[in-house]
Order: sequence, then C-alpha cells, then structure tokens
Amino acid sequence: MNKSMLTGKEGKIRILGFLFLIDFIVTMVILFTDKNLQNDFGIYTGSGYFIHWYGLLVTGILDIIGAILLFIKPEKLFLIFGTIWSVFMIGFTFGDILLYNEVGLSNANQFATYLFGLSKYPGAEPYYPGLYDILVAIYIVAFVYALIILIKERSA
Repeated sequence: MNKSMLTGKEGKIRILGFLFLIDFIVTMVILFTDKNLQNDFGIYTGSGYFIHWYGLLVTGILDIIGAILLFIKPEKLFLIFGTIWSVFMIGFTFGDILLYNEVGLSNANQFATYLFGLSKYPGAEPYYPGLYDILVAIYIVAFVYALIILIKERSA
C-alpha cells in the first residue's frame, strides 16, 4: 500500500477499512481455534459447528465486505455505515454475555470471564484467551476513529 492511499480524506476512510480487515482476521482466528465456540462448551455433540460459530462467521464476512468497500470506495456513505457497524458490533459483542445460559454457564459473570478474561476459563476446551478483547477493542477504536472523522468533516 503506497503512502498516497492513506493520505487525505479518502486515505483516512481507508484506515477504517484496515481496522475492519484486522477484525476479520481476529474473527477467523477465533473461529478456527476456539473449540468452545465450535461445540458450545462440549454441550453440542452433533456434526458441524454450533450456531454461535455461524453467527460469528457472518459478522466476519460482513467485516471483510466492509473493508473491501472502504478500500475501493472511500466515501462518506460507507464511512457512516462503518461507524454504525462498529457501534452495533460493540453492543453485539458485549450483549453476547447475556446468552450465558445457552452455553451452560450459571451466570453472566462466568461468560464474561470466559469471553474477556486474559487467562483460560477453568474447565473450558482449548481456546486463546484475549482474542475477544482484541476484537471488541478494535471495534471501539474503529467507532471512535470514524466518529472523529465524521465530526471533523461536519465542522469543516
């Protein structure tokens, strides 16, 4: 990527696309390494993956589509969509904690500890702690970054 692609208004919008690309990569790592997500903490014994795995796959696909759109068409409309998508995903990721009973945990605190803890949750199947933290942190950075661009553009 050359320097001219990242300068000016269009370049600033492309940076948001880069953040979505990173979210896509982190999501893919989660999907392919988190055995708890793949089988619902060992509860799901059928063939294939558990429904939450597919939900995260959809968000990852939307991240890469958004990244491509922002790279190809760095326009205000896609910047607005990216801002909305980021805030939605922040809420979606934290809202996932409310589904603790679907994965066989007793309370929301346990699921929050699993999702956002930096050490492995006791009794959990193999996964890399901290990946959800990285995922939501990038969405927060993307949201704040996009909001700043929109505010600066409006005041200019």
